[in-house]
This record gives sequence, C-alpha cells and structure tokens, in this order.
Amino acid sequence: MVREFNKKRYIIAALLTLSIFFLGLMLGLVIEGKRVQYIESMNRIEKLDYSSLQLQYAYIDQLSQEKNCDAVSKTFEKNILNLEEVRSRLENYERNANLNKKDFHTLKREYIIAQLNYWLLAQRTKKICDQDLVTILYFYSTDKECPDCGEQAFILTYLKNEFKDKLLIFALDSTYADEPMIEMLKDQHGISRYPTLIIEGHVFEDFIPKDGILRIICSLYKKDIDYCKNYK
Repeated sequence: MVREFNKKRYIIAALLTLSIFFLGLMLGLVIEGKRVQYIESMNRIEKLDYSSLQLQYAYIDQLSQEKNCDAVSKTFEKNILNLEEVRSRLENYERNANLNKKDFHTLKREYIIAQLNYWLLAQRTKKICDQDLVTILYFYSTDKECPDCGEQAFILTYLKNEFKDKLLIFALDSTYADEPMIEMLKDQHGISRYPTLIIEGHVFEDFIPKDGILRIICSLYKKDIDYCKNYK
C-alpha cells in the first residue's frame, strides 16, 4: 500500500510539473505575441506619420509656402521621437525574446527602412526649409568585430541629448543582410571598418571621441550654438 501510495504521489507530482511547464510555455507565447503586436502597431502608426510627412512636403514643394516649414519641422521631430521609442522597444525585445525570432527580424527590417526614410526626409527638410541641423548615419557591428561600438553609441546618445532636434542620428546594423540598402550604402561609401560615421556625406571610419565629433558637427552649423562655443 505504501509503495502504491508513493507511486501515485510521484505521478501526481509529475502531472503538476508538466501542467506548470505548459502553462508557463503558453504564457510565454501569449506575452511574445502581445509584444510583437504592440511593435507592429507602432510600426503602422509610424508608417502613417511618414506618409503624412510626405504629403506635407509635397504641399510645400507645390505651393512653395515656406511659412509652413515650422509646422512640418515640429511634426518631423515628433515622429523622430516616435521612431526612437520603437527602437527602444526593439532593443528590449531582442534582449529578452527567446521565441518569434523571425518576427523580430521582420520588425527590425521595417525599423531600418523607416530610419533611412527619415534620413532622406531630413535632407529634404534642410533643402526646402533651410533647417540648421546635422545628420549622422552610424554603422555599427558585433562586439567581436567592433569592441569600440558600445562606447561610440554612448557618445552619440550623449550628444543627441545635448543637441536635441539640431542633431539627427540614425544607427544602422552593418551585419543585417536582409535589407539591401545597408549593403548599398556600405558599397557607396566604401565602409569596411566599424564604427563608421557618415556626417553630412563625409565618411569617418573607426572610433571618434566626443571632442572629435564635436569639432566636425560644430563646423557644419550655420548659426551659433551654445554647446559649440569651444569647437568653432
């Protein structure tokens, strides 16, 4: 009787363990699904915002109404902030997700394309509205290939926080092979080492300290900027 009781107890314990395991697995799948749905929703919103920006620029191009530039620029900066939020969500997803990697890579490609769209729009903003801003394309790689990329990203983040809407930084994963535009830009600019910064069309390979970046970008602004007083 004792052996039979112990046997039943082990069976019950095994069933409970399996039940807890499957419940945990199902909960993980639900959370993953919700996370992907949220990011997809953010991407749809971002696409609508981008379409709206295109319409506003087309309106300015057609009517040559420079007075609308302030409103367009504010909308552009708002959407850049939305893009930054999506970036943060994607980074968090990449660190924590164990499932749905295919969905993640699809979302990552959409984010890369969105960044490049906004980079091109920034060029138009400067041309149409004579905006005094600087854009940076930041190409990074893996920690093994680019041990300085983490520090370079930290410096760029710091400068972005200081310059706000006067400095637009777009970070591109050089190892992402699913988006042809990455390879196209690398080939066009002859990029073979990382980190690499493209600052207003000028290519700078390898790590650049904060003061070095400041000397470059401060020389590109037309108006005086407080943070650039010692770098002109």
